Amino acid sequence: MKTLKKSLAVLLSFIMVFGCSFSVFAENIIAPSDDSKFYTQGDYSIHYKVIEGQGEKKGRIMFVHGFIYSGSTWNGAAEIMAEQGYDCYLIDLPNYGYSTRENADTNLIAREDLVVNLMKSVAPLDEWILAGHSMGGGIAMNIACDYPELKALMLFCPSEINLNGGKMMDIFNSSKFLQKITTSVMNAVLRNKFIVKAAVFFVTKDIKYAKQYNTDILTTPLLIDGTIPGIFYSTANARHTDLEAIAKITVPTMLVWADGDNVINSTMKENITGALASAEVHTVKGSHIVIETNPKEIADLSLSFLSGTD
Repeated sequence: MKTLKKSLAVLLSFIMVFGCSFSVFAENIIAPSDDSKFYTQGDYSIHYKVIEGQGEKKGRIMFVHGFIYSGSTWNGAAEIMAEQGYDCYLIDLPNYGYSTRENADTNLIAREDLVVNLMKSVAPLDEWILAGHSMGGGIAMNIACDYPELKALMLFCPSEINLNGGKMMDIFNSSKFLQKITTSVMNAVLRNKFIVKAAVFFVTKDIKYAKQYNTDILTTPLLIDGTIPGIFYSTANARHTDLEAIAKITVPTMLVWADGDNVINSTMKENITGALASAEVHTVKGSHIVIETNPKEIADLSLSFLSGTD
């Protein structure tokens, strides 16, 4: 993921030059809401919530979020789909939301395995629909490569995952000092609502949406102790995207791109669209986080697609 690699490199360079002037530290983990659930495996406690389907049950969907975000990014679309009878599961991946923060002492379990094992703990995989956004789309594609029995796969602005290790990542992951500086810098940024809203505007190009955006939904989980080092750690250990394997996916698939996406580059779009030759492909108006800005359109597309997979 070239864009992510450049961003991480710029971030680390900035930290090494300016980081020592900051001394803002992370929050302790905040108790999640009453409807929170946890799946435990090994060293991991994975937070998720369930929005129960109303009326006649039509299926269950596991929603996997993207980089920086948490399961809450799916709230709007999932609530609409639950109204139509789908049980919607919103997972927080490790290092995000209210799930375990990883470090060198963690007995590592792949993100794909944690998602799959949570699903299996609820119902057989052939009863599951899997949805992924951005980084979560890359994870969802990996899962679909391994488990063709899935009922359906829905991908929204999915990204290839191809950043792993490298000298800079190795230095960061082995340096407690650098991790503390990084956390201090990022927490200072995350507590500045103007900067966060400016970032939302950069992604969405929608000033009205950025102004009314509730920054706490995004930033509160990111301020939990261990988040920033955990994100770097999981990025360095992430499973890569194998385009040849993706091309062999047999799960019924819908692929949705946004015409105003300035995060996913054209090469990545072409790679994924070309690999998923049998997918139902749509392009909608919106930004990279169209699942948040246009939840009804995303839900309507999903419901239409799923009606053809029954």
